[in-house]
Amino acid sequence: MKLAKLLKNSISLVLTFIIVSSILDFIRKPEIPPEINTTALYDLQGNAFFLPQIAQDKPTLIYFWGTWCGYCQYTSPAINDLAKEGYPVISIALRSGNASEVKAYLSEHNYIFTTVNDPQGEIAQKWQANVTPTIIILNKGKMDLATTGWTSYCGLKVRLFFTEFLG
Repeated sequence: MKLAKLLKNSISLVLTFIIVSSILDFIRKPEIPPEINTTALYDLQGNAFFLPQIAQDKPTLIYFWGTWCGYCQYTSPAINDLAKEGYPVISIALRSGNASEVKAYLSEHNYIFTTVNDPQGEIAQKWQANVTPTIIILNKGKMDLATTGWTSYCGLKVRLFFTEFLG
């Protein structure tokens, strides 16, 4: 009897968490700027690229984060694992210092994802990414999904699965 009640309460808690999380994601959903395809981004090495140049065979993750962000400390390793698995990742280091400070942070944590420095928050402002971390999944150039706040590796894999196979 007690096990059935515990299971019922656990399921109720998980469903409530999913619903509240989905509502928050909807409220805090960023906007893709109209000039996304024509605006050059520069990685930390100074190389220019355009988002449409990124591989289109898998969804692309756009990851807004900061070195100062507590939740990002837990989300960044999951993003890094996805980059190691071959998912295209473009990270935007929001208000995290100059390029050498961001490079040092990435090196210290062994992060391999492509990073664009946004020291003044101008890129984040154009995307209306007001919360860190913010993760946007682009599929074939369109935003399929956006989520804000802490996200686990498993949560990201589920989102990528739905993006790839249902999108």
